[in-house]
Amino acid sequence: MKTNFEMLERLAGKAKNNSFSLIVAAAHDEEVIIAIKHALQYLSLQLTLIGNETEIEKLIIKHNITANIIHEIDLIEIGKKTIALSKKLPNPIIMKGLIDTKFLLKAVVDSVNGIKDAKLLSHVSILSYPLLNKTLIMTDGGMNINPSVDEKWLLIENAWKVAKKIGIAMPKIGLVSAVEKINPKIVSTTDAEILVNKYRTDKNKYDFILDGPFAIDNLVSLESVKHKNINSDVAGHADILIFPELVSGNVFYKTSMFLSNANSASVVVGAKCPIIVTSRADSSQTKLNSIILGAILVCA
Repeated sequence: MKTNFEMLERLAGKAKNNSFSLIVAAAHDEEVIIAIKHALQYLSLQLTLIGNETEIEKLIIKHNITANIIHEIDLIEIGKKTIALSKKLPNPIIMKGLIDTKFLLKAVVDSVNGIKDAKLLSHVSILSYPLLNKTLIMTDGGMNINPSVDEKWLLIENAWKVAKKIGIAMPKIGLVSAVEKINPKIVSTTDAEILVNKYRTDKNKYDFILDGPFAIDNLVSLESVKHKNINSDVAGHADILIFPELVSGNVFYKTSMFLSNANSASVVVGAKCPIIVTSRADSSQTKLNSIILGAILVCA
């Protein structure tokens, strides 16, 4: 299986000289095992699979994979053991299998034994479209339901760090709304105004360009920008899209996948290692892309 994601294939070459510890929580999931099998074509992975030992053994025999198996069926304990192992193994990447995200992330943010490393965990996706000659980074379509202005700034910082690690030196970041003008009745526009003012106050300290609010077309279509006579370094050239809340981000992500035939890779960032929490409905292709992205973030 190819990644169908030229950028990830290119960057995966940089990870080939490293070995990674992939720890899968509730690994008795054939789509996950298939993704791992294909990821082994690109990466050196030492596998630890936590879950139902009988079912996992059947899957790894079927797909000719060698792995260390830890038997555990209690979901809370699976989350705890996954996090504990990530502290002991070199170059860890955590991946969700057949476990609710809440059980895994509860262990991640545990105040005593967790591995939270930033002020905010966030879900970052990279999308590649057949008809768009660039890669887009988007956040947050999977975790933060209704972020405050301060939390939106943390979303910006997390996405910026991902962009730098995949080689975008000065990413252009767009704050998404329904319109490009400030409207007191649309909170996403007034939040954008606060965030842009914060950025402009001390923009020389940041290795990114931030602007907004913008509707999606203003961020990705130069024709739209020209038609509306918008003057902005970000408009039409955005590398990163910051969505105002989870619903709009999630709808954009799933529309991209199911109606626009996009390829994607997603990770949760803000912990001491990348965490892959793709949906159970995501294909093994998306899971493969996400494993490769996780490895790139570890070694970048």
